[in-house]
Amino acid sequence: MKDAEILAMVQDWAPDDQERAAEALGAIERGERRAWYCTHGRKCDGKEHLGYPYPHARGDQWPPPGADWFMWFLSGGRGSGKTRTGAEYTRKMADKVSRMALIAPTGADVRDTMIEGISGLKFVAALAGQKIHYEPSKRRVTFPNGAIATTFSGEEPARLRGPQHGFAWLDEPAHMPLIEDVMSNLQFGLRLGERPHIVLTSTPIPTKWVKRTQKDPKTRTVRVSTHSNRDNLSPIFFDTVVSQYEGTRTGLQELEGRLLDDVAGALWNTQILTRESINPEDLDRIVVAIDPAGTANRRSDETGIVVAGILGKNAYVLHDASGKYSPMGWARKAHSLYDMYKADAIVAEVNFGADMVEEIISRNVPTGAIPPRIIKARATRGKAVRAEPVVALYEQTRVFHRIGSNLADLEDEMLTWVPGHGDSPNRVDALVWAITDLLAPTPPGQVLSARGMSTRTSSIPGLRGVPDLSSLRR
Repeated sequence: MKDAEILAMVQDWAPDDQERAAEALGAIERGERRAWYCTHGRKCDGKEHLGYPYPHARGDQWPPPGADWFMWFLSGGRGSGKTRTGAEYTRKMADKVSRMALIAPTGADVRDTMIEGISGLKFVAALAGQKIHYEPSKRRVTFPNGAIATTFSGEEPARLRGPQHGFAWLDEPAHMPLIEDVMSNLQFGLRLGERPHIVLTSTPIPTKWVKRTQKDPKTRTVRVSTHSNRDNLSPIFFDTVVSQYEGTRTGLQELEGRLLDDVAGALWNTQILTRESINPEDLDRIVVAIDPAGTANRRSDETGIVVAGILGKNAYVLHDASGKYSPMGWARKAHSLYDMYKADAIVAEVNFGADMVEEIISRNVPTGAIPPRIIKARATRGKAVRAEPVVALYEQTRVFHRIGSNLADLEDEMLTWVPGHGDSPNRVDALVWAITDLLAPTPPGQVLSARGMSTRTSSIPGLRGVPDLSSLRR
């Protein structure tokens, strides 16, 4: 009879994965154990061979040789086997240290990927003929020999203060907004055993922390391509997803595991992108900015739609809803975001027809809704000239990207757009219109929004308690 707990774990997996799991568990019942590291060592390609008639560790999934490293960074593409490597290595480390830390971007990620996933600890332990005990309420995994791994969320780095560990496995640390605090608190507690160290398994993004960590002489970075694990992945995945992104910048990062450097000539770079948590309800003003496409067909440019707000002297980018829309489509999307964020205005570029753009927005007001205030933005200078003052605000750390918002496509366009080259940067254009409207210097005496009226008061001598209009527009 197969282990009921493990069977329950795999019931939601894809049919092919369930079949492999059943085969592996059947082998365990027959007293067979599947070793991860074979006698061929680091030269092995991981394919079946004499003594190991099943997939196992490739050479790039072996830990780095020597003991002079502190962090092993598996910088892998999607599906490259990096999570399986982290789980297998953690299982082996349970024989050497009594206390370990498991950290993922969220608590659900720890459970769903690191422990109960198709490549997680429960399954790799079963393949080795072991059964681990997972107690979610205690955030604890107990191995057969009594070693304990405690789970942590990258959203709560302070929980790492105090506990001691001899080893840590971090999955997707490049995607933890609070990674600096996570690593600081973790390292202060890495003081058990003869050689505390860390394994990092992540698709890389060019953040300051990732760049610094991979350049550290105590880090061993191993780049693993999705293609390296092709034998263990669905052919459909390669025929559809992989073929779609092969050779693109996204493919280099997400499939090859390459850390992409900033693009020469691009106005923005990763050093000036700053993220911060913010509640939109706390902002003084919010605008929805639109850069409409000039045409509406399958070859049309995207319509840039970006939501941003202001608090004091700083701006916050909240939402990127850019995409291919018909005029009616982008107008309705703008109205939806205007209502969702309780915005003060819709800022729209009107170079393709001021009256037309305004009419499209006005004509598509939802039934019963109050028509939005429309601010017409007309481009009289080139895109690069308009963008440079906004880039300067990023350099002054006055523009923040909201943590938790999906701004990846916008940020990719910011980091790769070189003025005079490539397609028109519609997301960037919408961003520029939004930040310009929010932070451009404006004389007093303009119309004050209800949001601003309730939160801002003047700092001008003699006008204490009078609403401050100096930083608000229209």
